[in-house]
Amino acid sequence: MMQSVLLIHPPLVKPSEPPAGLARLAGALKRHDVACTIVDANLEGLIYLMNGRAAGQGKDTGNSGDTWTRRACRQLEVNLRFLRSRNGYKDVDRYKRAVLDINRVLATSVSADAFRLSLSDYEDRCRSPVRSLDLIRAAETPAENPFHAYFNPRFTALLEKEQPTWIGFSLNYLSQALCCFAMIGFLRRILPAVKIVLGGGLATSWMQRPDWRNPFKGLIDELIAGPGEAPLLALLGIAPGAGSAMPDYSAFPLADYLSPGFILPFSASWGCYWRRCALCP
Repeated sequence: MMQSVLLIHPPLVKPSEPPAGLARLAGALKRHDVACTIVDANLEGLIYLMNGRAAGQGKDTGNSGDTWTRRACRQLEVNLRFLRSRNGYKDVDRYKRAVLDINRVLATSVSADAFRLSLSDYEDRCRSPVRSLDLIRAAETPAENPFHAYFNPRFTALLEKEQPTWIGFSLNYLSQALCCFAMIGFLRRILPAVKIVLGGGLATSWMQRPDWRNPFKGLIDELIAGPGEAPLLALLGIAPGAGSAMPDYSAFPLADYLSPGFILPFSASWGCYWRRCALCP
């Protein structure tokens, strides 16, 4: 049976650059002739919410919001282009205003009583990412997640087209956890036979605790600690070849990330830019 893998980068982290971990996994899979599809659901989901809020702002709904929100919605495309260009680093004050305006669009795209949303953070006011019961509840009620309107049609169409045998999630930060589990729960409902694997920095930290007991049995089939290339290939019944594969960034829409880094030589310096910027918490 031909095996294929769907790799998903869940919300929410700073959308400043492609997820390097998934690029490494994709490179390893393609080197071993395994079909692989990557979805940056973080970038796609944020753009979906921003565009939906801006489009709704342009309608006569009778609830147009405050002056700041109206201006931020009108200027959304201008601000996004600004952050995606080198000009975004030439005027610090203009840069900060653009980030604040985009964050305003995001914040007003969800219920303020239930969620707090920005380019760098996600908070559910009723659930905590450090409680396993809350993560399981997020998986049981994916329609309550603010990204559901995005990932419902996106994943449904993708599964029908690609028919993956494995779906992998890269979970690195607490700000991703609740959305990640909402997506896992959704996929488990519509395709119960598919195998789901979870890896990434946060998953690794859970598994390295001395008191670790897996509370997600029946929801997640496999958890991977540390670098995932060899373990993922092993799950597919493939012995890794000698040497390491080059990361594959071909699946990522580089021009859509909120950083001009895609026009510079790829290096660890990308992260240095953004650790000093207004996107940082």
